[in-house]
Amino acid sequence: MKKFVAYLFILLPCLALGQLFPKVPDFKGNIKKVVEKRYGKELATFRKDSGVFKPGAFSGWKYTYLFDENSELAKRINTFQGKVRTEYTYQTETAGSRKIVREKTTDFDSGRKEYVIEYENFLDPEGRVVKVNFWSQLTPQGAKELFLFEVDALYDKAKLIEFTRHNIKTEGDTASGEKCNLFYDSDGRIARIERKDISSGFKTTIHYIYNNRGFVDRYSIDLLAEVQEYGREQIQEIWFKYDRRGNWTRMYWKSGKKNRLEAKRTIRYQ
Repeated sequence: MKKFVAYLFILLPCLALGQLFPKVPDFKGNIKKVVEKRYGKELATFRKDSGVFKPGAFSGWKYTYLFDENSELAKRINTFQGKVRTEYTYQTETAGSRKIVREKTTDFDSGRKEYVIEYENFLDPEGRVVKVNFWSQLTPQGAKELFLFEVDALYDKAKLIEFTRHNIKTEGDTASGEKCNLFYDSDGRIARIERKDISSGFKTTIHYIYNNRGFVDRYSIDLLAEVQEYGREQIQEIWFKYDRRGNWTRMYWKSGKKNRLEAKRTIRYQ
């Protein structure tokens, strides 16, 4: 479990609630509820060893986000074909120079098994995050385990420009990790993030492109350019459409020359 959780955070930086890695795009404004439906479904065929992928078909997965009176995320419910699979609740507390966000997961597929991910943020006198510890607690009675941490945050005034992320392996080795450098455009927006693997030196680059309203129109992920296979596309592109308040309502992924629907959101405001 520890290895799996760490892998998710390295591969998908926008999952975490307390990390240094930027969350772009994010929820904005006085939101009350968001219902997100995911698309792309594998349909069975007569052959047991094959299927047909339908990119425009509803997958059956629906994510419901619920917010408190301050428009802070309080709960997320994941359902598949109308059945609740997992439920997440969120709690935030501040203690001196630390801000702690706890994400408690209830897994109904495993008989209501509960586990907790805790994001421990350390703040400097200016309120900037300078270090983050990622803890997991697999049972309510179990001990917390550190599985990931981010350190060496470097800022240019309010802009984060560099930090290092370390993944703790099951045997306790902390050598695994990556160095992250952030670059901004002339308007002060994130334009590029470079993630360099510490052990191999291989690099993954994320590019952000903005529309005329200043929202992220799309971002592209160039995965491990040094090991790309000739003739094989390894750049993943994600596109967004927004409502008038700056929250995305459609997300697409590029497949060849086509944009395939990935998700739709219905947003209710307070």
